[in-house]
Amino acid sequence: MNKVPQRLLGSAYLILAVATYEVLNHIGRDHLIDLSTPFDKAIPVIPVFVIPYLSFIPILFVVLPAILWRKPEEFKRFGLTVFVTQMVLNVLYLLVPGTLTRPSLSGTDPFTVLLRDVVWKLDEPINTFPSNHVALSVIAILTLGLAFGWRKYWLLQVWLVLVCASTLFVHQHVVLDVISGVVCGATVTLLVRKFRRG
Repeated sequence: MNKVPQRLLGSAYLILAVATYEVLNHIGRDHLIDLSTPFDKAIPVIPVFVIPYLSFIPILFVVLPAILWRKPEEFKRFGLTVFVTQMVLNVLYLLVPGTLTRPSLSGTDPFTVLLRDVVWKLDEPINTFPSNHVALSVIAILTLGLAFGWRKYWLLQVWLVLVCASTLFVHQHVVLDVISGVVCGATVTLLVRKFRRG
């Protein structure tokens, strides 16, 4: 397959993944299950982590595709991996409609205001298990390492680890969401690379 169809397929996979999530994000709100534990509730809110949390979208859908564009087969594989992962996540969101209990925030610093008055209002605590942020960030970390070597984009990979941690420190996810997101993202990445080489 030449470069153009591979890039088109990769782009189509990414668009479909986003579209299916957006559809699902507006249903299944009637019987939410609070998955938070006392440990999760004891994790402090660290508002500055709203920055890596919000960086997830441009990294996953702008920066990483731009990097992978030079390797069309990797771009296609990345798109397929994101799509398959999103389908798995969508099924789990329907089977386990997870949510969590958020604390109240009263600070007036810019990070607190951004988190409380923007992120928490726009990004409701639904479809939390597994964490979409974590699963797709793990895919990005593995894709960069396997496609280009572990040294070239190490700083971006470290930032993606911060994105994963941010889901806990801004109380968008609980530990179970993070663990399941890591497992899901890593498993699908390795399976797609095994069965779809090139």
